[in-house]
Amino acid sequence: MALDLEGICASSGSACMVGSVRSFACLACDGSAMERARSAIRLSLGKWTTAEEIAATGDALDRIAKRTKDAREYALA
Repeated sequence: MALDLEGICASSGSACMVGSVRSFACLACDGSAMERARSAIRLSLGKWTTAEEIAATGDALDRIAKRTKDAREYALA
C-alpha cells in the first residue's frame, strides 16, 4: 500500500499467482523462511522503464523502509 501511495505499482506475489494471496512459491521452495517469502515484493521493468523511474522507486523504497523502521522502534519503546 505504501508503494501505491508513492505511485509505484508492485506485487506481493509471483506473476504466475495473479489474484492469489499466497507468497512467492519460488522463495518458499528454495528454503527461504516463510516470513521472508511473505515480505517479498515484485517489481517489473518494461521496455520503456527509464533510469529516472528506477531511481525514484529506489528512493521511495528507502523512505518507506525508514518509516517502517521508525514506527517499529517507536512501538517497541
